[in-house]
Amino acid sequence: MTTPTSPESLDALLAQWSGAMAELHPGDVDLGWQLLDAVKSVSDVEIQVRETSSHECQLGVCIADRVGTLSLVSGLLTAHGLDIVQADTFTVAHTVSTPTFTGTSRRRTRRHANGQVVRRRPRKTLYRKTSTPWAVMLFNLRSRSGQPPDWDALKSDIERAGQQSATGKFDAARLEVIERFSHTMPASENWTDGKLPADITTDNKRSDDHSVLEITSGDTPGFLFAFSTALSSVRVNVVRARIRTDGDTVRDTFWLTEPSGEKIESKRRLEQIRAAAALIKQFTHLLPTAPDPGQALRQFNLLTSQLLSRSDWTSELEDLESPGVLETLAEMMGTSRFLWEEFLRVQHENLFPVLLDIPGLHASCSRAVLTDSLEALLAECSGHADRVRALNDFKDRQMFRIDLRYITDRIDRRQFGAEMSTLAEAVVEKAFELGIDSARSRFGVPRLEDGSECKWAVLALGKFGGSDMGFGSDLELIFVYEAEGSTSGSKPTRTSTFFNEVVREFLQVLETRQHGVFEVDMRLRPYGSKGAIASSLAAVEDYYSSGGDARQFERLALVRMRPVAGHPDLGDRVMRVRDSFVYSAEPLDVENIRHLRRRQAAELVERGSVNAKISSGGIVDIEYYVQALQIACGVDDPSVRQTNTLDALEALQAGGHIDGDLAERIGESYGFFLGLVDALRVVRGNASDLNIPDQHSRDFHHLAHRLGFEPELLDDRIARHMDASRSMWDELCSPDCPNPGHPTSGPGGSRTGNGTSGFSSTSLLHTL
Repeated sequence: MTTPTSPESLDALLAQWSGAMAELHPGDVDLGWQLLDAVKSVSDVEIQVRETSSHECQLGVCIADRVGTLSLVSGLLTAHGLDIVQADTFTVAHTVSTPTFTGTSRRRTRRHANGQVVRRRPRKTLYRKTSTPWAVMLFNLRSRSGQPPDWDALKSDIERAGQQSATGKFDAARLEVIERFSHTMPASENWTDGKLPADITTDNKRSDDHSVLEITSGDTPGFLFAFSTALSSVRVNVVRARIRTDGDTVRDTFWLTEPSGEKIESKRRLEQIRAAAALIKQFTHLLPTAPDPGQALRQFNLLTSQLLSRSDWTSELEDLESPGVLETLAEMMGTSRFLWEEFLRVQHENLFPVLLDIPGLHASCSRAVLTDSLEALLAECSGHADRVRALNDFKDRQMFRIDLRYITDRIDRRQFGAEMSTLAEAVVEKAFELGIDSARSRFGVPRLEDGSECKWAVLALGKFGGSDMGFGSDLELIFVYEAEGSTSGSKPTRTSTFFNEVVREFLQVLETRQHGVFEVDMRLRPYGSKGAIASSLAAVEDYYSSGGDARQFERLALVRMRPVAGHPDLGDRVMRVRDSFVYSAEPLDVENIRHLRRRQAAELVERGSVNAKISSGGIVDIEYYVQALQIACGVDDPSVRQTNTLDALEALQAGGHIDGDLAERIGESYGFFLGLVDALRVVRGNASDLNIPDQHSRDFHHLAHRLGFEPELLDDRIARHMDASRSMWDELCSPDCPNPGHPTSGPGGSRTGNGTSGFSSTSLLHTL
């Protein structure tokens, strides 16, 4: 026996959706009436459940219809482990009571000056009848777990989402739903390669009042949520939706209007909606394969919203629909906040062609190819400002291309480091030449005392010097000019002044969009921050001489120095100075280096945190260990004077300085830490945040997914490799030397936070 429905509810449904009601089963019509009849005010949410089996049920929802209501409810159903087998939703204008009040005060008593208490009549509540749009939603659902969900929790979540939307917090509600949704994303074991077949049509003749969109394809997780979210973001109303499932095929039909309630008459707008549906269908097909499906869906929603808001994107979207492009897009969005912000929020137009050029993502570019391409672009520019813009756009496109090659597993980590370093070489050289051109226009050509042009060289250190750059790597540079002299302009100036101005101009030319990404670091120049930003060869020779001011730690740093731009013969002369300093017969002061490492771990790591780079056992311990061996062995064996850490290990093994097993273990740990550091940077988008998340956190699970480990196994690997790298350095220095303030190993290894000490200055520690 059913509850009698009021004439108002019955009239509202039949007047607005008589044809649709005729298509429904009588029981569904009855459920719709009951839902609409049960709501009495705009804040009400009515939910009724009819369980049809242990894992299937019919769910009815009635909620005030606001922007994105369908997307929020459908997303929450998925988040609660429910698959939509069938659905019918309607927007119905229905009259409900809205409370209003009489009187001017909420107080029921007041006190006269004489102290007498006078009771007042309670304020009377009146109700005003208002017509409100309601979403009436009828779902046939199947539980993925085979068990019914917590219906009270689901209702509470829907009520909360509705309240957030009603108070202008739809974006916050959507993000909460995505986070919940991603926790229950179906596994990707049954995912198949290739484009998902989909038949998508628009029809403006089927309904007098609405535009109709129909999609027939395979089922994909999150499609209804993603598509209805995209439509709501560009003010397209879904006034009715009909979903039917037949085996593996799903037919989705949407009745759409403009915000005014009128049919969408623009053919271009309809085509954009059709194209967006195709893109979203394909993307949600790939969503389970993304390392972080929730992040991928959040970022994809932003992309579709941005594209739909433009008037000229349809042709680009047709290219986006290709499987190769979408696979790359899903991988990027589900992996990297940093790459996503570069792509969408910063310079979408500049980077979009890179994403679409799938053949280009398979190609490696040599320095000569990069230089030729960059010179051709600069030749087309009309002035210095245009050349600066062209150079930076080129840098950003190529960085994005190389990043995508790596995160989509087209290249391995070693090749990634080499390609990123090669790009840096080409860009640094051209940026410095632009700086020289600018300085020449003001000062003339720098010349030596004999009238010859003064030569210059740029030398790289750190990961750039080692051809091992990663996500977020900076550019550690030293700038050297040949000798003192003067310029040939009408107002001659000294070459030292000239090249210092060139370096300043260089720093203006080379733009960085993210902290630490291609950011120039000159702290390892002679005399550090107190030294000139461009040094003469004589100053370099004096600083690194046996009686000079260079410090022990700089011997380690200069192991990875190499020329990357400028005159080759001047670069070679600087390298001979480097060799005399680094590979001298004077023993390396190991205890001094050990002291600095203790300070790094104690002062630069937050208490209770473990840093993949500088905590005891981090990647720095491996780098210092290999560099110390190179210095010790490189005096008599020039073959080990390699700037790349893995190349150095191979040379040390080939020269008989370490055995093959040790070289393999060191190489394995170093490769692991490189991948770990890159994963932390690419996921977080912060080059300096290399603290490892707590093992039980969601961030750690995402990190494990990115690296291809189960969380428990990744935690074990981190502990094992940190123990190994820590023990290498301990053995080199002193096997029984205490290590205060550093992590200690428990059974199977552990990751324990560092303490702090009282050293006053940390500027030296950051340069190592």
